[in-house]
Amino acid sequence: MRSLSNSRFGLAIQAVLVFVLLDIGLGLLGFPGVYRLVRRWGGAASVAPPPRHVVERTLEAVRTATRYYWRRRLDCLPRAMATYLLLRSQGVSAVLHIGVKRYPFAAHAWVECLGEVLDESGSSWRHEAYVPIISS
Repeated sequence: MRSLSNSRFGLAIQAVLVFVLLDIGLGLLGFPGVYRLVRRWGGAASVAPPPRHVVERTLEAVRTATRYYWRRRLDCLPRAMATYLLLRSQGVSAVLHIGVKRYPFAAHAWVECLGEVLDESGSSWRHEAYVPIISS
């Protein structure tokens, strides 16, 4: 029997908890404090590339948690942070990016892993248009 943390349900529960902690942290510490904690909690990633199913299972858990948590589905920062934390907690090498574009001004957060962008906001944005100002 697989442990709860390795099951889809377990990962979805972890994602909901991460969303709750991020909301509390953003309210109490603001973005700089939460970002420092996310970098610290991110832990070390393994050197070997992860199996694709680990990444897919994590993305599905974040999608599920987003559906059942009150947060707006268009809020990219907590979703990217949660994806990053869950992947890194499994030893997966992932990079959290926060970027901006000039015109029209906008900001966006996303995760890259296995050489591709992991983003759930749809195809209405192009990450190439955003200049990463923070990458961890």
